Order: sequence, then C-alpha cells, then structure tokens
Amino acid sequence: MAHHPETRPRPSLYFSYRVHPAWTPGAAAARSAAAVAIVGAGPVGLTTALGLAALGVRSVVLAAEQQVCEGSRAIVFTRRSLEILQQVGVSERVLARGLPWRCGNSFYRDQRVFRLEAPHDADERFHPMTNLQQQVLEDILLEAAVATGLVEVRWGNRVTGVQQVDRDVARLAVDTPGGPYALDADWVVAADGARSVLRQSLGLRLEGDAYEGRFVIADIRIDLPLPTERLAFFDPAWNPGNTVLMHREPEGMWRIDYQLPPGESPEHALAQERLRER
Repeated sequence: MAHHPETRPRPSLYFSYRVHPAWTPGAAAARSAAAVAIVGAGPVGLTTALGLAALGVRSVVLAAEQQVCEGSRAIVFTRRSLEILQQVGVSERVLARGLPWRCGNSFYRDQRVFRLEAPHDADERFHPMTNLQQQVLEDILLEAAVATGLVEVRWGNRVTGVQQVDRDVARLAVDTPGGPYALDADWVVAADGARSVLRQSLGLRLEGDAYEGRFVIADIRIDLPLPTERLAFFDPAWNPGNTVLMHREPEGMWRIDYQLPPGESPEHALAQERLRER
C-alpha cells in the first residue's frame, strides 16, 4: 500500500504551512543512487545536508511528510546549537526571529524553589538559550539547503527499511504516494527522530533514561506580563501531582507543556474549554 502523507496545510495561529509536491519514482528511478542519503528533514537532517553542501558534497534528504513539522516541538536551542547553525550560515536568520533568554524559575506548589541564571558575557555572540518554534527553524534550513543546489529534498518519501548490500553500499526501502523504490547510498544518515525506523531496523537503542509522564503541548496566543524566562511548576494547585512548563515564543505565543493526570486522554485535554480553564 502506497504511502499517503497529509496533503492539507497544517492549521497554525502563527505559521503558514506549504505542502510540497511529493517525489515519486519513475521507471528510471526503480533503483536510484546517492552519495549520501539523509533520512529525516528535521533540524538535524537539514543541518547535516547544509554542512555537506559547504564541503561540496551532494545529498538526498528523504522527508516522510510533505510539509515541515506540526507545532512548535523543539523550541529551545542552546548556545552550542547556534554555533552549529552559524557554521552552516543560518544563525543570523534564527536570531532575527528567535527570543534569547538565560534565566528560569522552578516553583513547587506556590513557592519558588530554584532560579536558574546561566552565565552570559556581553562579548558572547549567542545567549545561553534561544526560543524559536521548530517549524520556523525547519523552514529557514530548508530554504538555505535548496539554495545550495547540492541538496535534493524528496517529499513524501518514507523509509521502511535498510540493508547492507555490500561493504560500500546500503540500500534503503522507500515508500511514496507513487509506490515503493530502492535507493542505494554510499552513506546513510539516520535523522528520523525519536522513533527512528533506521535504528529499529538495525536493532540500535538510544542510551539514557526515559521520562514516563504524558504531556499535552499547546501553542496559545496570549499576552502575559512575564519576561522571556522558562517557568516550571511542580504540583501546582491547578494541576496537582503533575508538572507544567511554560516558554514565551515569538509571534506573541506561549508554549504550554501540560502533564496529564492519570486517566485523562490527550483528546479531552486538548478540548478548547479544558485549555481555557487551565
């Protein structure tokens, strides 16, 4: 069954989504080849493509969807992230759109118990952290990647598996709205996120701990008289036993990460009346 990604622009209060035409295989592309295949068109995949392009290396980026990511997702980028984005030529555009910050507050019930103040020198180019919605960053990276002429983005191409053909070639199984095809590559970069198909195919696991709590993430437009600082609330009276994180975003938005109490479904928590109540 052919892969059919969503072709309606995602709804958003602050971002205009573009649906890109799906790349489908023709007769000559039943098995195509690439020097470098990058699986995933998020910040990591597109930044990798830009870094390769700076060295004159062509790449093919395989994007399962036909538009950039839904919602703000990763919004906090560290100083080191900005240094990497500077190396691929997009840091100025990110700074022009993003909100810098260095302080955070943690509250337990109704009392502040910790304040983070990350060091920042006036001579430093980047702040310790910068807030920018992920889909905005992806759009910036995408435009820069296409402009190099060395990055081919294949929209609507979902990788379903990988196998080692010989010592120097890996073969990706790719599904598209026009049917499947195989892509041979000298190098394959796994940038397909937390639920990576490539890592699952190779039996690779991420090391580290996983947080078991379930969160609803909402981008809301609201005018709050608060500075651009991270706010973390633990066991507040309005979400007892749970956690709420808040970040100011560009475009007059606030990002709310709301931990669900046991037994509440994400659908119920995302209802307009529930969001407004909280």
